[in-house]
Amino acid sequence: MLVYIESKDFQINTFVLKCGTGETLARVKAKILHVLYGMARDDHQFRLRYKGQFLRDAYTLEDYKIIDKSIVKMIPMAKKGESLKSIRASKEANLGSTGQLSEVKLALFEEVATLRWREKMLADFKGLLFIGTLFTLFSFFTIFWYAIAWILVTTIYAIWKCPTYTHKCGFVGASSLWPRRFMLLMGILAILNVGASIALAVISLNDITSFECGSKEAAFDCDQRKVKTIYSVIFFALHILYLLMVSMTNWILFRNFKFQIGDILEELMVISRDVEKVIQAAKSGRIKEQRNAAFELATLATTGDDSKFRIVAEGGLDVLILLCLSTDESIQEYATEAVAELLTIPAIQDQFVEMGGVSTLSTLLHSTNKRIIQEAVTAISYIVSDSEDNKHSVVADRGLEDLSHAAFNSSILTQRYIAGIYLELVFNADIRSQIASLNSPTKALLHLCSNKDNETMRLALQTLELVAIESSDVILNQENLVFDLLNIPTNTLDASIYLLAGKILLYVAEDTVSCGKMLNTDSLKDTLMQFAKTDDPILQKVVAKVILCTLDDRDLAIKAQDMKLQDVLVYIRNNSNDRDAWNMADQGITLFNNNDFRKYQPMPPPSDSFGSTLSLRKPRPSGYPGSTFSLNKDAKMMGSQSTMLEKVRMGSRLSLRSGNQSNVGSRASLQSN
Repeated sequence: MLVYIESKDFQINTFVLKCGTGETLARVKAKILHVLYGMARDDHQFRLRYKGQFLRDAYTLEDYKIIDKSIVKMIPMAKKGESLKSIRASKEANLGSTGQLSEVKLALFEEVATLRWREKMLADFKGLLFIGTLFTLFSFFTIFWYAIAWILVTTIYAIWKCPTYTHKCGFVGASSLWPRRFMLLMGILAILNVGASIALAVISLNDITSFECGSKEAAFDCDQRKVKTIYSVIFFALHILYLLMVSMTNWILFRNFKFQIGDILEELMVISRDVEKVIQAAKSGRIKEQRNAAFELATLATTGDDSKFRIVAEGGLDVLILLCLSTDESIQEYATEAVAELLTIPAIQDQFVEMGGVSTLSTLLHSTNKRIIQEAVTAISYIVSDSEDNKHSVVADRGLEDLSHAAFNSSILTQRYIAGIYLELVFNADIRSQIASLNSPTKALLHLCSNKDNETMRLALQTLELVAIESSDVILNQENLVFDLLNIPTNTLDASIYLLAGKILLYVAEDTVSCGKMLNTDSLKDTLMQFAKTDDPILQKVVAKVILCTLDDRDLAIKAQDMKLQDVLVYIRNNSNDRDAWNMADQGITLFNNNDFRKYQPMPPPSDSFGSTLSLRKPRPSGYPGSTFSLNKDAKMMGSQSTMLEKVRMGSRLSLRSGNQSNVGSRASLQSN
């Protein structure tokens, strides 16, 4: 298949590569390095990105679902001013070291030398084949003139089908797609011709040794026949030597054709990295060496758990923590990626936390580079999801505020991870109490609720619900709470998200001040109607309860009537298949039609139906018409804190890592979403 490599750093903006689906990204990069070598830009440092995801050397094109004619972007590792320095220019510049590592460059030079030898050898081989035309011509004058038949066929096939090779263009010609097949057939033909020539040479030689002139044969004719016989022996002897040269060259090239671009570079970039040497380079004060080392460590960490433990055993964690705080953004990015990859192993997480690495990740959350923020958040997500003890390290030293800051300045994928981190943290009672006492985490969660990603909204709403159980005041004091909740239907059609938003609206409806703000929102009726039209009986009961709560206060009830919220109840009564939802809607419609809000002060259904802590403080009057109605078990969505925590916890860790389990089982696939 063809893969287009797009780069803005060269006059030729797009390179076209012929690749196989099973080829690793290391081999693809090797092919690019060969192209850059031809442009004298082999010192250019780059990474490959596809659909916003940086590609790892150890994975294949199939792993990343890269298909025919896909466009892969080439992203320079260095700053723009340094990215186009050629190998020759870099020798004159005082930059401390060249772009590519010396091992990579040596491997590249070795491959180039092998391919150039092939180019020269194949050109010589093709010239050797043209000599066959002379043997074809002179074979006609031997005593076995009919030998011209197979010699001519072999010569024509060899000249016609022999491919040509250049380092820049590869194989061209009739057999360019199957060069080894041509060499195999040519080798077989050469061996057959050798056998025939040996046989004819032996026969000719035997004729000379036993040569006699006939009694009636003229002396001239006898001498002519003898000369022709000697000529045949010499011809076939030379032809045998020629065919042996052709055959030997043929089988040498047949073996050489097995070598493909990237055979040496792929092994170097994926398998045989010297961890100790890379870490030593990372400790140097040279920017380019540190950049290379950080990139190498990030790539090496993706090759397997053994490589991760080798990095840690050689002191790689200390070095990576220092590189994360480098002044160079490229070094920060690669070092953070390496850390995130290493933290997929719980044992390394504990060691990282003990070394104070969490504070480094929190610092990176204030970076202006969204890639760095994403990798730092990913690393934190592993820490909070795999260890209950390490959660306190994340929230220490203003960790919650740092996460809140990142929630407003990150990509959609990163925001999903942040929402998942908050949900994991809120399961801890102490941390939940801490979150409920701060304004910034709740504000960040509300911002995440306005995200158009369904998973992000679901995680954020679940967290807000748990915080509301701990302390509803911190939720109700948010200025944009009502607007964000009522605006959710514009971002999603997911009924489960509507249900989460509706349960939080219950807290708003049960507070007189907040309920007044809600009734001043023009979109309230449309949102509640959209909730009711999902035909989810639990959500319909939530909507009915929200509307009944507006009738607790006379002024609020008048506003509700002016907004015609009874239309929502009419829809529920006419379309609901749930008895409790129908009864609640019918009760509300009756109250609206009575127009006497002083006589009846309706109260919401029992508090254990939805887990509202505020409703527990309101006694139910015996004269309230809805006092006989209670919700069944399906309506008891929350019940208590313990029940709520248990239900949400069942899906939280999977939600946090949704999409993380990729083709090769590595953290790199986190970005595939």
